[in-house]
Amino acid sequence: MELSRIIPNDTLRRLNPHLFGTRSPQRGARNGVVREASLHEEIFDECRRRGWIALHGSMAERTCRTLGEPDFVILADGGRVLFVECKSRSGKLSPAQAALKHHAAKLGHTVHVLRSMEDFLKLL
Repeated sequence: MELSRIIPNDTLRRLNPHLFGTRSPQRGARNGVVREASLHEEIFDECRRRGWIALHGSMAERTCRTLGEPDFVILADGGRVLFVECKSRSGKLSPAQAALKHHAAKLGHTVHVLRSMEDFLKLL
């Protein structure tokens, strides 16, 4: 069975053209960080500044994380919970990340894929 039949979602197709055989240009690909780790640091700093709790697994220890798990689960003010996956300007979701994002959406949750601090601040 084709992956596109398992996860029929335009956003996933756009973010993962290598999985779905499409090569449309990614809008805003020039925008965003070069290194994902720098975006992680900026988001951590902003969460600390606001007094929020940012749950984050180690980028170096993938074996200690749930497959496809977002980079951040942020407990923000007002009872808001944010699921954030950081990507560099050219980064793509892995198949596990795409599947988790899709399943979360079916359950009514949004996993936000962010490429810059500007994207993060717009989300707030």
